[in-house]
Order: sequence, then C-alpha cells, then structure tokens
Amino acid sequence: MSEIHNGFLDALKESRERRRKRRRMAAVILGGLALGGVLLTHFTPVFETPEPLLARQAAELPPAESCLDVLCKIPWPSPEPDGNGGFEQWVEDHRVVYTLDAELQQQALAVLQRYDVYYGALVAVEPATGRILALAEYSKQEPDLTDFCRRATYPAASVVKIITAAAALETGEIQPSTPVRYEGSPYRLYPRKVDLTNRRRENNVHTLAEALGKSNNVVFAKVGVNVLGPERLQNALEMFGFNGNIPFDFRLQQSSAAVPAERYPLARTAAGFGEVYLSPVHAALLAAAVGNRGLMMRPFIVDSIENHRGQVLYRAVPTPFRQCTTPEVADQLAAMMATTVSSGTSARIFQKYARNLRRKVGVAGKTGSLTGSDPPGKYEWFVGFAPVQNPQIAVASLIVNHGDLWHIKGTYMAQAVMREFFGM
Repeated sequence: MSEIHNGFLDALKESRERRRKRRRMAAVILGGLALGGVLLTHFTPVFETPEPLLARQAAELPPAESCLDVLCKIPWPSPEPDGNGGFEQWVEDHRVVYTLDAELQQQALAVLQRYDVYYGALVAVEPATGRILALAEYSKQEPDLTDFCRRATYPAASVVKIITAAAALETGEIQPSTPVRYEGSPYRLYPRKVDLTNRRRENNVHTLAEALGKSNNVVFAKVGVNVLGPERLQNALEMFGFNGNIPFDFRLQQSSAAVPAERYPLARTAAGFGEVYLSPVHAALLAAAVGNRGLMMRPFIVDSIENHRGQVLYRAVPTPFRQCTTPEVADQLAAMMATTVSSGTSARIFQKYARNLRRKVGVAGKTGSLTGSDPPGKYEWFVGFAPVQNPQIAVASLIVNHGDLWHIKGTYMAQAVMREFFGM
C-alpha cells in the first residue's frame, strides 16, 4: 500500500506544474478578455483532464445492466488512489473510476486535518459539466464520519441571500445599483427595521450589490418583504433545488426551505435566518449555477465503471439539470458576488492569503455564518467560483466550529483549494 501511495504522490508531482500553468494561463486570459470588454461566448479553454464522452459515443458503449447494482452497493464514495494520479473503488469485480482531481482532493483533506476542525467539508465542481473535482470531509468529533457532504441538516445562513437577490432581480423592480436605506447596524435585525413607518430612522444606505458583498441583513430583510413576498421567495428557493431531489450518483439528503407568510419571519428568512437547510454538495452546485449563467448541471462523481476485463460499462456524460435563473440575472449576481471578495465579508482573508488569485484570476463568492444544532456549533460557509466569468471551478466550504475554540473559517478553506487549482 505504501508503494502505491508513493507512486501516487510521484505522479502528482510530475503533473502538478503543467496542470497549474495551463489553468492559470486560461484564467488570466479569460480575466484579461473580460476586463477588456471582449465577448467570451466562443472562448473555451483546453484542459488536460479529458472530458466525458459525448452522448453519441456513450451510446456505443456495451450495455450496462450491472451499473446500477454496482453503485447500489456503495453507500457513499470511498475513493482510493489508483497509482496513476486518479481515484478508484473496487466493488467485487467492478472498478468504479472517480472524477476527483487528485491535487485538489489532497489539498482539501490536508487543510481540514491540519486544523483538526470539529466538522468540515469541501466540495469543488466544474460549473460547465457538473464534474465533482473534490469531495473532502473531516471531523475531529466523529473520526469515522463518511457522509458529511451529503447531509442537509446545516443552516444555509446568508448563502440564502444569493437566492433572495436572484428573485429580486428577476422582478425588474430592483437592480444591483439600486440604493436601499436602512437603520443602524446592517447586521442587527429586529421588527422595527422592516416596518414601513420606520423610514425617518433609515439614515444609512447600501446598493443591493454592496449589501450582498457586506451581507447586510437589514437590506435583504427589507427586500424580502417589500419586493418579494413569501410566494416569490419560496419559488426561487425551489428553482435553485430546495425541497426536491438532486440527481446524483449517490443519494443526497434533500435540502429544505420553508418560507413563512408573516412579515417579520419572512424578513428573517430572506436575510438567512429562517428554516433553510443545505448540504455542501448542493451548496457547490448553487455557486456553480450562478457561474454557469443560471444553468445547474447534474453533478457526477463517477466517471466510468469497468468490469473485471477492463471493459467500460458506463461513462458519464454532462447533463443539464435545471435553469435556476435567467442568464442575465446570473451575470448580475456573479458581478455582485465578486464584491464579497474584493471589499466584502471575505476580502480580508483573500487579501492576506490569496491576493494574486483575487487580482489575476478573479473570484466571486458569498459567506454565511449561523449557529446550528445538527451537529451543534457555529457554521461558517463560503460558496463561490473563479474566474468570475466562464468559471473553471466552483466550491462550497463549510467549517463547523464548537465552543470557544475556533480553527478556521470556510473562506480560508476555499481560497486554499482555489489557489491549488490555479497554482497560486
């Protein structure tokens, strides 16, 4: 086993610099074109990782009568290095080949283990295809935990603001540059702050874009009650995949969202304090959908399945899942989410640890922070993607800290994996 592991590490070292250079070059070119105002519609970077076969090619593969039976025998992926820089899992006489990027998977696990987090997860996905690039989880509290990424008992917190913003922009009644007045602290929310008779106390103002970047609870509470209402917000959440099953190679717990009709509970829900729960896999898809101009792809982590003779029984094909919002609204959201990294709630960490990533590649994101009970602790989210236009990677990072001892936040975890991806 040690010889396989050493060979696996050697293979990583040989390919790492070449892969990093190609990713970095593609990202910098995309960023430069975007800054210069050049249309990017027909520009597609070439990656070293082979793409899944097209549907026409997949149809030519041998019948896959046993593929479903193979995956049914795997409760949750347990990938092992295959000795060639990839990951596999044997199920009796069948070989399941995973899509995981070895460098990203190794980096994500290394960060989680280094900081010995109470609970932690990192999911990375290729936005244009739905290919899972990393699926890492770790728990100091439960060392044998193996399905943290698929559970949806975690409060979505301010990640909900992405969907509140999408629903508001779709109405046409508000734009990213629309100023919204509010009273006092942008983070402290109570009933008077969303009362229509409170306008004389509203001496502060944020545009909708600034409010998303700064995670202004009061502004988003007001947008929820004054622009959206419960039906619009509920519909938007469900368009982004809540209260429904997300097709995946393995069963995911359903993310749930219940939007109350009463004014103040509705305001709290729109700002991220309601009964909205999210899995890390779903969170990564949410970010990927925004980066992919509103289109959420069906996620997949199984690249292929082979029988004992090496005959390919199944190979994954990228498949659209649903259009969560319009391409125009998704583009607006992406630009708004970039303010989170440039001047908002994650700016300090990116400035300290990932300045070149932010400056040369460009990152869009959203943070979230809220106390939860399953498991108990303070939940710290970061969801985002890079580059801001035509992203190559989307991530969801969740860290659960417990008690007075804090380790890292989701933003730190996310930037570490993104820097690995782009070689920075």
